[in-house]
Amino acid sequence: MKLKKDRGRFTVRFDMENPDHVRAVEYLERQRDRGKAQYLTDAILCCEKAETNSFPRVDRTLIEQVVQEYLEKQSMGRTPNLQKDEPSISSPPIDLIASALADFRG
Repeated sequence: MKLKKDRGRFTVRFDMENPDHVRAVEYLERQRDRGKAQYLTDAILCCEKAETNSFPRVDRTLIEQVVQEYLEKQSMGRTPNLQKDEPSISSPPIDLIASALADFRG
């Protein structure tokens, strides 16, 4: 296979008769300028992780402990403030990407 002149440049033509392709185009149209490459990168990597099951495992015991502590504090009238000022995430959350991929797959 011949090497491309510019490995980072691709031309893609979607089949506008295919409903999945139409939905993909609609997702891409919603991305900001220069955001399409990052969106596609995130989607591809998310898909690869899902196929290889490389998502981090959730520690059920830790989740149950946190929920139990919260419920105990709530029952004592000491509900913690869950609205903390945290920096926003710059890339789309993984669950939104996974949802978009699920839509693409049908």
